[in-house]
Amino acid sequence: MKTRALLYALMATTAVGAFLTAPASAQTSTAPPVADPTQPAPATHGVPTQLDAVTTAAMRSRRPLDDVPATVSVITTENIDRENMQDVRDLVRNEPGVTVGNNPNRAGFQNFVIRGIGGNRVLLMVDGMRTPDFPDSNQGAGTYSREQPDLEDIKRVEIIRGPASALYGSDAIGGVVAYTTKDPGDYMRPGKDFYASAKAAYSGANQQFSESFTGAVRSGNVEFMGIYTRRDGDQYTPAQTMIAPNPTTWSNNNFFAKLVIKPTEVDTIRLTGTYSDGVQSTNMLTAIGRFPSLFASIYDEWGKDYTQTYRISAQWEHNAPIGFIDRLSFLAYFNSVNTQADTYQLRGALNGVIPSNARTSQFFYNQNVAGAELQMHTDANIGGLDNFFTYGLSFAYTTTTRPRERWQITLATGARTQVVGGETYPNKNFPDTDTVQAGIYVQDEISALGGRLKITPAVRLDYYSMTPDPDRYFWNSTGATLNVVPQASTYVSASPKLGLLYHFDDTYSGYFQYATGFRAPPYDNANFGFTNTASFYQILPNANLKPETANSFEVGLRGKYENGSSWQLTGFYNLYNNFLETTVVGMVGPITQFQYVNLTNVTIWGIEARGEYRFAPEWAVAGWTAFAQGTDTRTGLPVDSVSPWTTQARIRYGFDKGLVAQLIGTVAAAHNAVSSPTAFQAPAYFNLDATVGYVINDHFKFNAGAFNITNAKYWNSPDMVGIQASNPQLDLYAQPGRYFGVNLTAKW
Repeated sequence: MKTRALLYALMATTAVGAFLTAPASAQTSTAPPVADPTQPAPATHGVPTQLDAVTTAAMRSRRPLDDVPATVSVITTENIDRENMQDVRDLVRNEPGVTVGNNPNRAGFQNFVIRGIGGNRVLLMVDGMRTPDFPDSNQGAGTYSREQPDLEDIKRVEIIRGPASALYGSDAIGGVVAYTTKDPGDYMRPGKDFYASAKAAYSGANQQFSESFTGAVRSGNVEFMGIYTRRDGDQYTPAQTMIAPNPTTWSNNNFFAKLVIKPTEVDTIRLTGTYSDGVQSTNMLTAIGRFPSLFASIYDEWGKDYTQTYRISAQWEHNAPIGFIDRLSFLAYFNSVNTQADTYQLRGALNGVIPSNARTSQFFYNQNVAGAELQMHTDANIGGLDNFFTYGLSFAYTTTTRPRERWQITLATGARTQVVGGETYPNKNFPDTDTVQAGIYVQDEISALGGRLKITPAVRLDYYSMTPDPDRYFWNSTGATLNVVPQASTYVSASPKLGLLYHFDDTYSGYFQYATGFRAPPYDNANFGFTNTASFYQILPNANLKPETANSFEVGLRGKYENGSSWQLTGFYNLYNNFLETTVVGMVGPITQFQYVNLTNVTIWGIEARGEYRFAPEWAVAGWTAFAQGTDTRTGLPVDSVSPWTTQARIRYGFDKGLVAQLIGTVAAAHNAVSSPTAFQAPAYFNLDATVGYVINDHFKFNAGAFNITNAKYWNSPDMVGIQASNPQLDLYAQPGRYFGVNLTAKW
């Protein structure tokens, strides 16, 4: 019945979309000639459409969206500036089926959630580099966020929805978010070899001020650029809140540099480096109170978090044949993230009136990723058909450690101990781990029927190995009752994909894609070992975990017209198997034992549609709608992370130059599909935003926006997973109230 309902909905929505967006003058024509596969296909219409935007991540080569058998979003620098995007929450504010989780207490932004799948199941990349992940065991820790590149460094963000392991391997089971940084050449104008700019921005959502300075120079075949960005801000203030949020102050310095050398007409060398240093101080008002579960009262708590990230890469591109290889690129890189979360608490007896002890904690997390990738392309004519092969090798070596330090101080005597709350410190909840990921992949784009039909088979073979190194700090965490020892693990997996795309004519096209996903068990799930004797529970390692897998089916229809109007309709059906969960596996005396196991199978299906109708030279209406439904097939219960039906519409004046203004309205249904009857159900809401931008001349431009104009009180449903309706801090999870943002750029 679900499949039939999906088919009927696709047919009905296609008919409505075609009726609403098709200009009266739209005419059919013959198929376009086959284009050079190394370049974006030229627009066959008088005005560029949304579907002419270029993606490089979806097919690992430059393609217009209209030539990709998948759903991909491309967010450019212009989008970031015009809509006053200051962070990843803003980045996906207007993206169907995509959200970013947020912990309002201290940790802040968490992970991307794409069509209900998030965490490390979504791969993050910067210029082709795998970025450090977000350990699953950090969930609920309250002091960790997943680090993202600064948006001032970014030229383009591409979001691939659904499994992409055929090209990207493990961790791309839910999708890919690929950042591309700016090049010096992006700033150079004809006849000029120097560029400088200063940009100031403000966002009232968290009183954020940012200042950015950019410089670029060119001398012969050498180009260089640098960007420095400083950001300062406070806590987010939810709309209509009855609770004071945790007072927070934070700052971040980001340095970005890129050197581009073109020694020959066919060779390009890029050396890129980034350093980011952030600090955040939080007065944890939400942690103060009497807590029977902790057998204690907390009188005061302060947190201070430090984060440092490093990225360095070297890339060589050769755009000329070497034997049977027509083009190639080689990338080597190193990524590192280092975090330190310091916490100070004043505590006392559950029924006490004054604090009796203090706790000082230092939790660290360090992950280094060193990798390399060789990618090649070969054009061939086989059996009268044009073939465009993309193939390559990738390798990543990752080291991960998370030591934890805590002291308890008796205030009356000054005595100090490192046996605190049933734990012995210093400790590590999982052992230091070395991870090796290697893959080989091949994809062929076959053009037939004069270029109308494109068939894209692909497959990737992945090798994944994990080697734990349990030391005395790990054994401090597990205690004497642990009877399972962490072990090394190795996994080999093949991930195939098949895409079909057919251009009925210059206006209409359709596609189908079958894709698979693969995610090896992460280091902390497989080897998490922890004992808390005060709370009578224990978590055991599990060396017998299976990889999580996915099978995805997607079908879509598209239309684009000579006046720049376009639309796309997509239906998808995704099956996920062997998802990891914790479950009770036994008892040892009063100690309950838990373990990560492959427990959950999930089915998620849905419909997404988006379009733009340009009804006058400077005017357009645009919008999207996204509906999805997820089910845990083992229990029959809904998947909490799947967002409710959401629709957005906007009217826009202007496009590239001069004045650009738009009014954006978003409507979301209530999130009633939750797995627990006591869980919070986010209510329906309507949100209204407005933005305006003006390019004054070649040297000055500004953008401003008013957001949540009606001061609506609403929640982002993925933030509320696991939150009970009785939680007294529900208000703090609501989105920011009415606020304003502005950015001004001066350039020379």
